[in-house]
Amino acid sequence: MYPLIVAFHKIIPDTYIQHPYFWNALCTPYTNFVSFIESLYQENFAFIGLHELEYAMMNPKEHTVLLTFDDGYYNNILCAYPFLKSEKIPFVMALNGKCIETRTWQWFDRIWYEGIRTQRNIEQTIAQIQTFKYDIPALEKWLYIHPNPESKTETERIFFDMASVEELKVLQNVSFVSHTYSHYILTALSQNGLEKELSQNRDFFSKNNLKSENGYFILPNGTKKDFNSQTTNFLIKMGTEYIFSMLPYTHDMHILARYTPTQPTWQKEKKRYTWQRLIHKWLY
Repeated sequence: MYPLIVAFHKIIPDTYIQHPYFWNALCTPYTNFVSFIESLYQENFAFIGLHELEYAMMNPKEHTVLLTFDDGYYNNILCAYPFLKSEKIPFVMALNGKCIETRTWQWFDRIWYEGIRTQRNIEQTIAQIQTFKYDIPALEKWLYIHPNPESKTETERIFFDMASVEELKVLQNVSFVSHTYSHYILTALSQNGLEKELSQNRDFFSKNNLKSENGYFILPNGTKKDFNSQTTNFLIKMGTEYIFSMLPYTHDMHILARYTPTQPTWQKEKKRYTWQRLIHKWLY
């Protein structure tokens, strides 16, 4: 079996699933998160770290799983991290330096929250997010006009601060991977814009003495529209060997397939996961 690479974003307290600070499409309630991990134990999966992934890909008969967390949401420190630490489960953190350095929200979180705050139609808000993915000048103009929301409590804090990063740095079971500086979609960037996004995040890692696994890169969003052969070749030229996507299956040896669970147990997810991989394999 191909290593199961699971992608999470926000692990939140169960009582906060409907809170306006959280775009629910990216949220996993804590109880569901723990149940999913425990169900993988029951199915005899072995939790691996990033340095074991290449070996696992060469030995597909072994049941292995790698946990990844995108963007650096502070609620992962509050909810996911204590559980993973107690269970000694390795995991990968994909960081965007801009949110940590400037204490700002991800651009899509800001659009979502502004839509909730102004009581806009949810479908219109999601459509705006989808449009801004591929229109960076319009997005930056919108961000300039609309102020960054303020988080008023610890639970509502959105992103890591450097103290959080320092706490994680001392762990031996966490790996840090670049996720671009601003979480801009790669196919929406010019060549200069792409180089800037990567170099700014590389500088963020360097000046904070934060070791980045340079052979790996986690794509923002990571669907078929979000990268192409040009961006892939550029990343490989920059020293990236493996690129994490959000595809259920890929033929490209450099592109790794990831999966986001929606059900609280692997037993409930397995059929959906298998079908997604098969359909994608047949179609693409």
